[in-house]
Amino acid sequence: SLTTLPLAPNFDSLDLSIDPFLEKTCDLLLDSIETHHTELNNYQFYQRSLAREQAKITQWQTKRKAENASRAATKQPLLPEDEWQKLFKLPQEPSRLETLVNSRQVEQYARQVDAFTASISAKMFAVKSNLVPSDD
Repeated sequence: SLTTLPLAPNFDSLDLSIDPFLEKTCDLLLDSIETHHTELNNYQFYQRSLAREQAKITQWQTKRKAENASRAATKQPLLPEDEWQKLFKLPQEPSRLETLVNSRQVEQYARQVDAFTASISAKMFAVKSNLVPSDD
């Protein structure tokens, strides 16, 4: 009988419904991309904050040097120029490890989706080639 042959047609293998594994993996992929985007925004905020603080420090140092120059001209004691370290606090850099781990998650989920959809694409291609009449 044809059903016992290993190459017998099996229409179950052409099922094109969305697999729960694919759906879950896509959800996880989207969550990871969203987390990556959030981490990127956090890092950009850090960079802007750091630039603002560094500009304030530079401005303070310039002002202090000008004060010390005028004090030196009037033979007054100079003010300390490293006092900015007590006055200004640089923002703490966010962890790069989180971003690295999340990037790897995105890559892994994308590979899983790619591997899973490769077989589905082959099935769809097979179905399409059987449904579209040939120009023989």
